[in-house]
Amino acid sequence: MLWTGKKADDALRESEARLSLAAASAQAALWTVESENGHIWCTDQGRELLGFTSAEEITFGRFLQVVHPGDCSQLREIVAKAFATGQEANGQFRIPLPDGTVRWIAFRGRAQYTSSGEPLQLMGCSIDISERKRAEERLGQALEEVRQLRDQLEHENIHLRQEVKHLCGHSRIVGQSAAIRGVLAQVEQVAPTPSTVLILGETGTGKELFASAIHELSSRKSRAMIRINCAAIPVPLIESELFGREKGAYTGAVSKQIGRFEMAHGSTLFLDEIGELPMDTQVKLLRVLQEKSIERLGNPKPIPVDVRIIAATNKNLDKAVQEGKFREDLYYRLNVFPITIPPLRERREDIPLLTYAFLEEFATALGKHVDTIPQSTMDGLVRYSWPGNIRELRNIIERAMILATDSKLRVQVPNGTNGKSVHSFALEDVERKHFLSVLDMTGWRVRGKNGAAEMLGLKPTTLSSRMTKLGIKRPGS
Repeated sequence: MLWTGKKADDALRESEARLSLAAASAQAALWTVESENGHIWCTDQGRELLGFTSAEEITFGRFLQVVHPGDCSQLREIVAKAFATGQEANGQFRIPLPDGTVRWIAFRGRAQYTSSGEPLQLMGCSIDISERKRAEERLGQALEEVRQLRDQLEHENIHLRQEVKHLCGHSRIVGQSAAIRGVLAQVEQVAPTPSTVLILGETGTGKELFASAIHELSSRKSRAMIRINCAAIPVPLIESELFGREKGAYTGAVSKQIGRFEMAHGSTLFLDEIGELPMDTQVKLLRVLQEKSIERLGNPKPIPVDVRIIAATNKNLDKAVQEGKFREDLYYRLNVFPITIPPLRERREDIPLLTYAFLEEFATALGKHVDTIPQSTMDGLVRYSWPGNIRELRNIIERAMILATDSKLRVQVPNGTNGKSVHSFALEDVERKHFLSVLDMTGWRVRGKNGAAEMLGLKPTTLSSRMTKLGIKRPGS
């Protein structure tokens, strides 16, 4: 009988040894929690995980003292529910460490009961999952970086599609005149440098096209040039468009927005109509140019940006500075390398080349076979003063192509300037006569398809404003 008892004890010790070896191999800690007094027994691996010595007595209350305060309430609920229902207890908790980090522990256990159904103890095992948690955190950070890069690429793709669309009609700068060759020489000189460029010129001279040429000849050409028209964005939104915003930065800001400066990081930012920038935004732009960092609205943390600036305007910035409408310090920051685009009337020898380029463009777009321009028509185009410059020429050729019924292009040059130069006229007089001639051609229809605004390449509101300023009224009104 004693021999049988000894064999049973040996078998039990062997079973416990095997269980301990298996638990140690799996780096798992075995433990029990007694229902009556909360006494905890655990293996050496468990004491090491919790930070208890081999001789230290452990109770459930003492155990909760080493657990992160934010996890204690949840652990109490899990243990109480396991004893009450018999359901498996499982979860995770944190142990704060002296170096300020935490150890994450996952556990799983099940309650045992007496023969009368009273809860006896909770038995289970625990493992250290800290490395897995750190890996999850690193993965989360990596996914967030991927999401931000994806959002930035989506914004860049939008601008790239706009860029491709923009360049479809102007695959090259057309012209052989001395004036245009001089501008192209300046473009080639400044393009490889990181210098800021200020492009000056009248409306419709193609300033944006020259900005694209500078970008395409620069070391930043692998990324899309980002564009913003400072006159086309409402004043309250211009800062968030330029510098970005955080969610909740102001009423209506329901999501985070990346600004144009961040989109243009490592590329070129084209600031069109820079003369229309509000004074308070000019101050912030100046600071960005000086410090080479931006702050999103709603977040004071500076974000470094590497952006090459190309600005353009049809305004006389010297005069605007004198009148206090443009900051002098910002003007000098932008006026590092000024390029003035000549108006079309100063490069008349390029008009035939431009005309045939537009003819070819619209012949393809409209599916028409038009390849002849009468000499008298071309002479009229060359003599006309073109106050709207290349944009006006392009619009008139497009209208003529729409109306063309055979292979010959017939162009109706605006009235009153067809046979003689108006080079000596005041600019407002030229503009007034041109607006009147286009309005007569359209039956005084400002808006809509083939309306005066479309023919002039202007917004209807802009045309209406200019008509008011020039004193142009509809006959009989």
